Amino acid sequence: MKPTMRRAYALCAVLTYLLALLTTAPAVARDDDDPAAPIVKKRKIAPGVTFTRIIERREPRRTFVLRIRPLTSATLDVTLAGATLGSPRRTVLFSANAHDAVAAVNGDFTGGFPGRPTHVFAQDGHLVQSHAPGSVFALARDESAAFVGPARPVVSLSDRDTGQTWRLDRWNFTPPATGELAGFSPLGGTEEAPPAFACSVRLLRDGPISFDDDRTGVILDLVVDRAACAEEPMERDGGIVISTPPATDEAIQLLAMESGSRMRLRWSIGVQGVYDVVGGMPILVQDGQVVVSACPGAFCGRNPRTGIGYTANGGVLLVVVDGRQPRWSVGASLREFATIMHNLGAVQALNLDGGGSSAMVVKGEVVNRPSDGQQRPISNTVLVLSGPDPGEE
Repeated sequence: MKPTMRRAYALCAVLTYLLALLTTAPAVARDDDDPAAPIVKKRKIAPGVTFTRIIERREPRRTFVLRIRPLTSATLDVTLAGATLGSPRRTVLFSANAHDAVAAVNGDFTGGFPGRPTHVFAQDGHLVQSHAPGSVFALARDESAAFVGPARPVVSLSDRDTGQTWRLDRWNFTPPATGELAGFSPLGGTEEAPPAFACSVRLLRDGPISFDDDRTGVILDLVVDRAACAEEPMERDGGIVISTPPATDEAIQLLAMESGSRMRLRWSIGVQGVYDVVGGMPILVQDGQVVVSACPGAFCGRNPRTGIGYTANGGVLLVVVDGRQPRWSVGASLREFATIMHNLGAVQALNLDGGGSSAMVVKGEVVNRPSDGQQRPISNTVLVLSGPDPGEE
């Protein structure tokens, strides 16, 4: 049936109106029309956890973001690749699956073989190692606050009855020198075992981990099991061993500790409520300001990057930028990466291991493209859990 004249006029008027809109109204740019506009794809992967892909086509650059909102069921955790220092390195995917994590990224730089974190590391209230001075990201146990900055743990042992206190110079980090006391916990594994030709005391656990009165220190009550000097290393037997070279004042003090004496171990980085600590370098954002300056050298140039940050509203950011793949993603310089973290809302941010180690796992899938063409086994991982951390006491 042909349209009537009235209908024909009406159709003509509508077409004329639409044409006028198209020719006079300002154009709305779409991502696929404007090469300068990034493509942003966002999805919720768990309550309080959002995963975002950002594709910049002009560079090109691909950025992967995990945002964990505060006051939700999601929690953050850190873990070694294995049960102790000296365990074989593992991929981010392996660690994520082993801990039933909803997401994960690589952590601190890996040093040595079979591998250990380069800087200070603590998990679930246990100090894993004191190490070379450096910067850390530390999260409060209730995840209400975070800290980014230089840190070196202070570790001490005190007699609960007399109040006498001894400062420990190192923790799971090389044998003690003359005049030093060094602690060796089960987390030291084969990588950091008590030394031979030393005077040592073995301490057994006598209670749960807790905080001291002002919550700046994590404490563990212990009792003396045995004290002796010997050529053979003292076995930990599930406890903690404190060692020092023989024929020193420190050796005399250790040998004076009687079996059954009640002791207290305390460690702190000077920040309240801290249970988990992961190291890195350098600091990218501090107090809401980018603090990285331009610098020469391959490390500061465009590379794959991984970073961790904290937002003004108490959220956590985990960010990976792919690199060394010209048609996929060129990576980011340190200055560019700091700016990316800042633009995503970080008021504090730390650079983690990068290069071939940079990897992000979301719900059992590696979502970025590691520059080695496959995941690199590493020594430590940052995990996102969908519920409470089962490792915390």
